[in-house]
Amino acid sequence: MIGIPAPLLQAAGASPTCDSVFKGFSDCLLVLGENMVSYRERAHRGQDLRTVCAYWEDFHACAHTAIADCEEGAAELWEKLKRDSRKLELSGNLFELCAGESGASTPGLALLLPLVSALLAAWLTL
Repeated sequence: MIGIPAPLLQAAGASPTCDSVFKGFSDCLLVLGENMVSYRERAHRGQDLRTVCAYWEDFHACAHTAIADCEEGAAELWEKLKRDSRKLELSGNLFELCAGESGASTPGLALLLPLVSALLAAWLTL
């Protein structure tokens, strides 16, 4: 399993309020971005889809923790965003790629970082 970065542990150990939801979520997204950058740097060393999906799962766990204590609709908004994101018909959609994760390398991985950026942009506009 992937080592859990410090911001992920901090988010898991904190009791976030609605005032800190955006900070917590952005920390989660930054960790995902850092992991994806390091993945791209190591891609020639045999990394595969399992690694990317582990990053994706860690991101979701972190984001869920960041919004868990907010009673102002953040959790519902997050679930709606996840449902809507699953419906995107984009090659390389992480929901699609990781749902059927087999560990095989896939050409769609090159699109992951732009899709993560699109996910953040969509979330921030809701």
